[in-house]
Order: sequence, then structure tokens, then C-alpha cells
Amino acid sequence: MKDDNQLLSKSIPRLLLTFCLPAVVGLLVNALYNIVDSIFVGRGVGDLALAGVTVSFPIMTIFIACVMLVGMGATALISLRLGQGKKEEAETIAGNALVLLVIIGLALTLFGLVFLDKILILFGASPQVLPFAKAYMQVILPGSVFMALGTGMNNFIRAEGKPRLAMRT
Repeated sequence: MKDDNQLLSKSIPRLLLTFCLPAVVGLLVNALYNIVDSIFVGRGVGDLALAGVTVSFPIMTIFIACVMLVGMGATALISLRLGQGKKEEAETIAGNALVLLVIIGLALTLFGLVFLDKILILFGASPQVLPFAKAYMQVILPGSVFMALGTGMNNFIRAEGKPRLAMRT
């Protein structure tokens, strides 16, 4: 019950810290993942492979942005409905957003796999880097549907007033 009432009982500065710090920690962990990934690829495979990963990062950032668009938009609507006491409407919005996240994840994955060479060249992959970037993206893209669900739905947990749980997931 404590989690349900914290938005009504805590001060605004305290709530900002409660919700912002876990989000910042989550973003830092994500950035650290990218750095560690780059270190392993650069040392283990070589310079061209590291360049391939570097070319791939903006593509994945765009993918994440599309997912966050749905996740954050649905979160705002869910928060409003929960604040109004309309739990069933909040659940309906969450369900619709879940379906939309799956559709977006599948569509972007399919689009990415079909047009992978052209997309990578558009993002600056040279003929030497292209095979490495393509190999990296062929591993990353199939898992993107799950990333879409995890990233998009993580915001729903925050909407319920559980920022620490959202940080851990």
C-alpha cells in the first residue's frame, strides 16, 4: 500500500529524486553495456569489427527511440488513468501498447534484416567495415523484439510508482 500512496504523500523534490535516480542509473548501465561491448569486440576481433559496431549503434538508437515513443506515451496515459482510479482503462492501454510494441519490434526487425546492407551503407559503413557491421546486426536484430518489450514496458513499471523495480529490470 505504501507504493500506491507515495505519489500523494511525498514532497515533489523527494519524488523527483525517487523517480529520477533509478532512471539515470539505468541509463548509465546501458551506456556501460555499450562501452564493454565495444571493448570486447575491439580487442577480440579487431579495428574493423569495432567500426562495424560503431556504425550499428545509431541504428539501434533509432530503434530504441521508436520503442520509447510508444512506451513513454503509453506510460503517460497509464499514469493518468491510474491517478483517476480507472485501473481497467490503464490495463487496456497497457495491453494495446504491448501489442504495438510487438508489432513495431517485428516490423523494424524485418525491415532491418531485409534492407540491412543498404541501411548500413547509409549510416557510413565502408566496404571493409560492412561485413562486420552486418554480422553484428544479424545477431542483434532478432533479439530486438524482446528488447522492444523490455524497454517499452519498463516505463509501465515506473507509471505504477515503482522506479526501483524498473531500474532492476
